[in-house]
Amino acid sequence: MKYLRFIIMFIVFVGMVMYLKKTGTEEYVEKNKVLKNGVVLEGTITDIKISRNHSFGILTLSVNNSNVKDFSKKLKEGIYPYRIKDKQAEIYLPIFAERQIGDSVKLISDKEIIYYKGVKTKDEGEVYVITNSTDINFVKENTIFK
Repeated sequence: MKYLRFIIMFIVFVGMVMYLKKTGTEEYVEKNKVLKNGVVLEGTITDIKISRNHSFGILTLSVNNSNVKDFSKKLKEGIYPYRIKDKQAEIYLPIFAERQIGDSVKLISDKEIIYYKGVKTKDEGEVYVITNSTDINFVKENTIFK
């Protein structure tokens, strides 16, 4: 009887975890639909700012090629993971130690992906709508677009 109660509690716990994961994934996909906007951006990293919140930061770029001259749209909830003005851009995302000034970056918004090419590394990551209030505040305080 004692084990039966434990098994039932475990099954309920697993069910709750699966439900929350599915709900969170659906919400994530829904929020990121706004990224299907055709923005393609290529540039060279000129500055890196990293917050103290899970390595979130800002990559400042000198734009080499972009299909839009300016992009600074607002969202009701959260912020876009990039901003472009003339020949400068910022990308907001977690930044890992391998990133260096001078690395090349290509962002394809429709695919929610960013490609990095540096002296020591060549890899890719994902971009997504920024909803964490700490990250949003970091962007507001450290952006070059004031």
